[in-house]
Amino acid sequence: MPRNRLRAAIAAGLMLVGGGVPAMASAQPTAPGQKAVRATAPTGTSEVSTATVRLITGDRVTVSDAPHGKKTASVQRAPGRDGVFFRITEKDGALTVMPSDAAMLVRAGRLDADLFDVTSLIAQGYDEAHTDALPVIVSAPDGSARAAVNRVDALAEFHDDSAEPLRLPSIDAQALRVADQDLAAFWKRLASAADASLKKTLSATPKIWLDHKVRPTLDRSTSQINAPAAWAAGHLGKGVKVAVLDTGADQNHPDLAGRVSEAKDFSGSGSTEDRFGHGTHVAATAAGSGAASDGVHRGVAPEADLLIGKVLGDGGSGSESQVIAGMEWAVAQGAKVVNMSLGADMETDGTDPMSQAVNEISRSSGSLFVVAAGNTGGRGEMTVGSPGAADAALTVGAVDRDDSLAAFSSRGPRFGDKAIKPDITAPGVGIVAARAAGTTMGVPVDDHYVAADGTSMATPHVAGAAALLAGQHPDWTGDQLKDALVSTSRTVSGQVPTEQGGGRVDVKAAFSAPVTATGTIAMGPFDRDGSPVERAGVIRYTNQSDDQVSLSLRAALATKGGRALPAQAIELGPDPVRIAPGATVEIPVGINPVKAGGGTYYGYVTATTANGVPVHTTVSLRVRAPMHKLTIESHGPTGGPMAWNILDVFGADTDVRFTDWGVAEVEEGTYLVGGTRLIDSGDGVRLIQVIEPEVSVTEDTTVTLDAREAKLMRVRTPKPAERRNNLTYQMYRKIDGVPLTVATSYVEGYGSVDLYVNPTPKVTEGEFEFNSRWEMTAPEVRTDVRGSDIDLQPHYAKRSTPFDPKGERLTAVDAGTTENPDLRPSTVRGKLAVIRDGFATDGLELAEQAARAGAKGLVTVLPEGFMAWTRWKPTETRTAVPVVRLSAADGAELLQYMNKHRAVVDISGTVRSPYLYDITANWQQIPQDVTYTVTDRNTAPVKASYADTGALDWTSEQRFSWRPYQEYSWETTRWAPTGMTRTEYVTSGDTEWMHYVNFIAGPDLYQPAPMVWGLRDAPRTFRAGEKAEEAWYKAVLRPSIPRGWGRPAVRDGDILRLAIPEYTDAVAGHWARKIARSAGGIGRAAAPGISEEPSYEGDTVAAVLYRDGKKVQEADSAWGSFRMPAGKADYRLDLTTERETEYWETGIKTATSWTFRSDTAAEETLLPLLQVDYDVAADLRNRIDGGKRHDLDLTVRHQDGLAAPTGVKVKVEASFDDGQTWTGQVRVKDRGHNRFTATVERPDGHRHAEFVTLRVTASDKAGNTVTQTVERAYRLGK
Repeated sequence: MPRNRLRAAIAAGLMLVGGGVPAMASAQPTAPGQKAVRATAPTGTSEVSTATVRLITGDRVTVSDAPHGKKTASVQRAPGRDGVFFRITEKDGALTVMPSDAAMLVRAGRLDADLFDVTSLIAQGYDEAHTDALPVIVSAPDGSARAAVNRVDALAEFHDDSAEPLRLPSIDAQALRVADQDLAAFWKRLASAADASLKKTLSATPKIWLDHKVRPTLDRSTSQINAPAAWAAGHLGKGVKVAVLDTGADQNHPDLAGRVSEAKDFSGSGSTEDRFGHGTHVAATAAGSGAASDGVHRGVAPEADLLIGKVLGDGGSGSESQVIAGMEWAVAQGAKVVNMSLGADMETDGTDPMSQAVNEISRSSGSLFVVAAGNTGGRGEMTVGSPGAADAALTVGAVDRDDSLAAFSSRGPRFGDKAIKPDITAPGVGIVAARAAGTTMGVPVDDHYVAADGTSMATPHVAGAAALLAGQHPDWTGDQLKDALVSTSRTVSGQVPTEQGGGRVDVKAAFSAPVTATGTIAMGPFDRDGSPVERAGVIRYTNQSDDQVSLSLRAALATKGGRALPAQAIELGPDPVRIAPGATVEIPVGINPVKAGGGTYYGYVTATTANGVPVHTTVSLRVRAPMHKLTIESHGPTGGPMAWNILDVFGADTDVRFTDWGVAEVEEGTYLVGGTRLIDSGDGVRLIQVIEPEVSVTEDTTVTLDAREAKLMRVRTPKPAERRNNLTYQMYRKIDGVPLTVATSYVEGYGSVDLYVNPTPKVTEGEFEFNSRWEMTAPEVRTDVRGSDIDLQPHYAKRSTPFDPKGERLTAVDAGTTENPDLRPSTVRGKLAVIRDGFATDGLELAEQAARAGAKGLVTVLPEGFMAWTRWKPTETRTAVPVVRLSAADGAELLQYMNKHRAVVDISGTVRSPYLYDITANWQQIPQDVTYTVTDRNTAPVKASYADTGALDWTSEQRFSWRPYQEYSWETTRWAPTGMTRTEYVTSGDTEWMHYVNFIAGPDLYQPAPMVWGLRDAPRTFRAGEKAEEAWYKAVLRPSIPRGWGRPAVRDGDILRLAIPEYTDAVAGHWARKIARSAGGIGRAAAPGISEEPSYEGDTVAAVLYRDGKKVQEADSAWGSFRMPAGKADYRLDLTTERETEYWETGIKTATSWTFRSDTAAEETLLPLLQVDYDVAADLRNRIDGGKRHDLDLTVRHQDGLAAPTGVKVKVEASFDDGQTWTGQVRVKDRGHNRFTATVERPDGHRHAEFVTLRVTASDKAGNTVTQTVERAYRLGK
């Protein structure tokens, strides 16, 4: 089963934290004595992260961290894409967001799926905070129609760069950068080739790949691989050109001086100088002279000629296209061996652009590409990325000095076909080689050398070995060099072939072997019930000696589980094999699939000479269940044929290949088959989901997906309620232990949406769940035409002033048309004006006219083809009178009635709903009646209050939900009224919830304030009937370590690890981080058409640490790791915050100062930081009664895990003029157990004061203190 992984950051063999395409870098231990002034925070205490990426379609996806490893996600469609919905796949920790109009092109292989892998895009730095363009590689594959070639040229017009697109002849492609604002237009031009015929679509559509970021992935090590044996024989690599494609090289280093014959920059840095340090280390490992160490640290081929291609920039990263350009250049310069200690961390079967380039350039040039396997072995199997997955690449894993596999070394098998990768291993732990001047990569040994770990370090050992061998055999091709090195490598017991390939490189064995063999072969896949295959593979043996040799052959293969391949299942030809001097023979390998049985086998075919010298071929064999054709027949709502927007076929073997629309080749087994279609329907859309959760495929099979079986799903609630916000549902299926979560989200904006699903049978194997998310409140507006049976579906205009929630009764009158309105007072005064709005306006101007004429409300009847639905929003300019929209059909029915009758309309509803239903409807089998009933047996009532924080009466919030199998919660924030309490009915059971409440509404429904802008609580579940309470933004808002906080402030050795939220309220567990000014306002980078108001430019936060009275650290928060001098000392931590905005009126400035004593700690020790909790008898505007005096309750405590402080004393001061003057000490009563009541009196001179500013000082018997000042802590009543 695949591992948890971020799938597409190009990382070379060196273990490195950072963005971009680094050289395969090493794990970098901290040098002795080096200070980590502000290292990253400890696990679980990193800053809350929010990132937004733009997909190639122009749509924006935002992902935010949540506690306990959870995440939240939301989507915003690009303008003009209203009819699109999104399919969200969550598998192995990776989030893929697939727009419905892209799915077919991905299935057909024309679009790289990584273009929609949001997890990977963020990991690579392709989010809005780090780039303003999306890099892609575009080509017209062989067999494409002229239209595809023309479309490539048309797409190149979107290249957002002063330079021409980078052309890549080896794969007949070009690299483009498409600006964020151009992506929607780019997509429109690309997708215009879509056709009902798969063949026509493929022939007319170019292939688009993401241009992945690529990252980088010696004394004893040369002896470990037996290089001195070749040196002793006079083979030092002289005359062999070795290209190193990396971060450049320090050509002034003594080990490289005079060794570089050519160098070229492809990174755009303007120089081939190595400012990162990786390329110099790699080049010197392969071919350094060792001059700076008197030969101790010389490279494997110390006399080879070096070619330096700088394909990774000064930050250690680059792009696939830059790497490919460097590869083409290297062979053009005559490189026999090309070292690539870099890679892209992606799932690939070796058909990605870099892998294709390796294969093509190897074939055309005869050069050998030696490539790092990668440093993601900690994630388990199938972690070899690109270009290490290429067939032609000699892919290198890493071992330590004892030949044990390095924990970080990426493992095979290859994704997709399960072939063996890596091919070979080499030393890659603690490798000492040249240090580029002025760089800090790795652990410095001295001014000239640095130690580093990684497959990046292993790779140049093999490249150097290849150079030595090429010097001995100048006529050998790259394939021959590869075969010789792999077949003579030293296999290590305890390591399987998918970890070590052929084994650890052995230069001596490669030079002295009398026979060399094919290094690696992959056989299959073969059907388990198929006929014997006489020539499943071929092994070539070449006699390198001057005498005839006789070989005995032996095969030993087994599955990962240890099941051996039966001897009768494999045939190796004649035994013994006799080979004349200098001759080559081919030995066919025969396979009997029936005798083999199903499974994937790995092992070796070993050939041994008469005098006991072995060579081996690394072998993989895949025998699978028979393949069958799965045909999906589709019927629409009326019974005719229908094409689905998205087809799902999922099984334990996820390698499903579509050969035409609705036709797939699948391995025998069990599958989920589903179809999703969005259909216009009156005043909205229908989202139809048909699912067959358990389809058994034992022969060619036809599955019928019939939309007529889908039924409208309803949620029945105890109180009248309508769905709000986006529609999201998901399917979870586990087959043979392999799980998949597939969600669908429809972002409202193109009418309301109804969900139709079909009843399903109960699955007999594995697990299945259908889950849908419903957010429902009281109806906003309803109309009843008295005395009639007219059933209108009214919707408020987006900016409408709402009707009185108590209800209104108005007489409707015909007010004409927008072209010829009749809005005279005599017609509409005191009435409900009904006007035919031929222009589908927003109603603002019409409402002004109606108001001037004395109308009480306005109904606009829209033209045919326009939807009356719109989402009412509480922000921005309000209409002068309430405005309700009706569809053309509803409007015609109302006007027809008005022509014959006096129409009296009762209007009811409220935009400030007193209740909310937060529901997850969970079914393990979709029932015949697709109605989910909400009761007190499946919900918990939560009494939730929202205090007003500023100028608006609204905020935005969301209660994010996770099922047990989910990592991502796919929601968007929604409006919530402040200054009120409502009852929120939340689904109980094993659904986990986390409530998040902003202090601001946000400028637009589809651009709400991001996750980091608000308070949130910890994820939790509810018991059925449990009565819970939540109070949000209750005074006093200030920095503190809240109760229940899972990120304690500790000393670990001499590191202070702090994680103090800048904003907490009166409720335990509520917390929020600062809003970084670099994040800009809410509207930052908003899509066209998205309002920029209200905006907010971020908080001002500062933290200062003092030790024995001297300043030792400054930071922009008290959140992170801070190294302190060893020993006991007195510390003071000052933390200040400031938030200036009209939407934040209490707690606008705070200053908190903690003093404590701390000593070097052998283990994590909690810091004695005193905390003050406040309880103010304030209303939902954080306002207390305006009498002469009022009480304030305080509690002094330590953070969780420490005993309660003793001998606590408290002093309270108050100010009524924002801290300009203070009243002196407020009377404080000690109520015991560290609880205190302060009685605050308002001075006579401040009768009109609006706010109270507090300064509280607390101390304990141990000498710890805290002083906290909160400006405008709460409001004063009149």
